[in-house]
Amino acid sequence: MKRRDFFKTMGAGSLTPFSSPPLNGILTQDSSPALKGEVAGRMDPWIEVNLSHILWNFSQLKKWAKVPVMAVVKANAYGHGLVEVSEALEKAGVDWLMVGKLEEAIQLRQAGVRCPILNFGPFNRQDCEEIIGLNISQSVFSEDAVFLNEAASRLGKKASVHIDIDTGMSRTGILHDRALPFIEKIASLSQVKIEGLATTLTEDPEFDREQLKRFLGVCASAEKRGVRPGLRHAASSAGIFESPQFCLDMIRPGITLYGYYPNSQTQKEDLLKLRPALKLAAKVTFVKDLSPGESLSYHRLFTAPKKMRVATVGIGYSDGYPPQLGGKGFASVRGKKYPVFPAVTANHTMIDLLNDPEIRVGDDVVLIDNQRNSSLTADVLAESSGISDYRILIGLNPLLPRKFLWSKD
Repeated sequence: MKRRDFFKTMGAGSLTPFSSPPLNGILTQDSSPALKGEVAGRMDPWIEVNLSHILWNFSQLKKWAKVPVMAVVKANAYGHGLVEVSEALEKAGVDWLMVGKLEEAIQLRQAGVRCPILNFGPFNRQDCEEIIGLNISQSVFSEDAVFLNEAASRLGKKASVHIDIDTGMSRTGILHDRALPFIEKIASLSQVKIEGLATTLTEDPEFDREQLKRFLGVCASAEKRGVRPGLRHAASSAGIFESPQFCLDMIRPGITLYGYYPNSQTQKEDLLKLRPALKLAAKVTFVKDLSPGESLSYHRLFTAPKKMRVATVGIGYSDGYPPQLGGKGFASVRGKKYPVFPAVTANHTMIDLLNDPEIRVGDDVVLIDNQRNSSLTADVLAESSGISDYRILIGLNPLLPRKFLWSKD
């Protein structure tokens, strides 16, 4: 897609004009009073993660489900910081961690995380010795499981696996109606230990019940053949709230750990009083006045209908701020909300200051808030932009600096 078409797509929409008194002059970085000692540190965007909120959410989930918790920390802990979040959860007594890529599991082990880790992602023959050597449990559903057995034999150790059963997701896993022979084959491997059987629900409530029936049927059949299924787990965040029957022997919460519910219904009910953990912030890097008829950004995406005051914020879609929020979203400066112009570029976002004369270069700008009932939490932004809070959080650039905080609230 050409850049012109991209901006037309992402920047569609316009802002409601605001009446305001005229302002004179342009406030630049050279003339800003803020630069006379008021701006300290970098002007780049950053993320703040309240680890206390994550541990609150974890404790709420544990009480709710009343079974062990396998915390899902894939995708950089949903944008929050893989190692730091995992270390905090381990200290809080989490039973398991689950990742979506082997490299994530390796990174955790290298960081000193010792609790059980399941790699739900793929592996190949060359990975097997490292998986076993680092005591990583591996999801299996194909003949590649024999490679783990071979590597374990060479190392004189056992390989630990969770067998992935496809009950209708049709993504990965051995089909449920073919699973029993496969389970028996894995159980026959001398150097492989079955720690659990797993399935993934589609989050279609009616079909999920059918999936659970299929999954439990496979588990029961395996037991009849003398194979212990180990931990049976199926429920991610959505399944936890569907019914206690989905919790089985362990739950796999993801988005709920980070303070968000899996859908609008559970969000409305707010049964666990979840606390969002992540704040995305940046700095005002430039402030100027627009005269009527002057335009903003590439292809003149916005033309000022009257005198307007504009702040450029040092964050853009390369940092993970969704361009879909252009013309629809808001940002907070000094505790007040300001509309985002339809002009989100790779490194810059512009906001309408509503002719507020107080905003200065160097002021903090909150793009995503981590306070309950804030109008800038990821789920509120998701509703405005038409993309999910999952995508907003996971899409944040992993290179952004993250500050990890603790609070008593």
